[in-house]
Amino acid sequence: MRSFVATLALALCAVATAAGEALEKRQGTASLGSLACGKVSYTKKQVDDAVAEACSLFAAGDQLGSSKYPHQFNNREGLTFAVSGPYQEFPILSSGQVYSGKAPGADRIVVNPNYKGECVYVGAMTHNGAASRNGFVSCSETSGGGSGSTTTTSSSSRPSATSSTSTTSSTTATPTPDLNGAQGLAGMGGQGVVVGVVAAGLLLL
Repeated sequence: MRSFVATLALALCAVATAAGEALEKRQGTASLGSLACGKVSYTKKQVDDAVAEACSLFAAGDQLGSSKYPHQFNNREGLTFAVSGPYQEFPILSSGQVYSGKAPGADRIVVNPNYKGECVYVGAMTHNGAASRNGFVSCSETSGGGSGSTTTTSSSSRPSATSSTSTTSSTTATPTPDLNGAQGLAGMGGQGVVVGVVAAGLLLL
């Protein structure tokens, strides 16, 4: 019984660590290739420029335009972002220019202005395609990292607070129950936690 409890504790720690590392990789624009808001596409540089301006203005306590950007975004739509709030929204323009206070257009980048002491990009959204005039839907991001590009579209449902992309990794069974239980849990998603715990218990019987 003590061995089972120890295995369970180790497995849960592994899951928490893996989830934390995944979250860290998703915030910011380091792995961003491009951004698509409806039919409008943006390069990583355009996103970086908009984020830099938003963060600079927020740090200085300044705002631009009649709608005073950047301003707080309360996420009543329940959009999914890389990390939890608070959020600030700021226009990103299809013209390629950095927003300076005139017409903001339909698209926005979203930042967390104080994520672990830093202002970071957490996602993007657009009015185009939204159910209401002032509503938003998520933009899609293309990853620029690795040997190929992958597209991620953030979910507009409320339950998840992280990007909806998931990765499934296979684990080869080994004769050691403790290691196998921890690896199985770390390699699987939220639903795999229960399966991994049961598997670890069976190996100990």
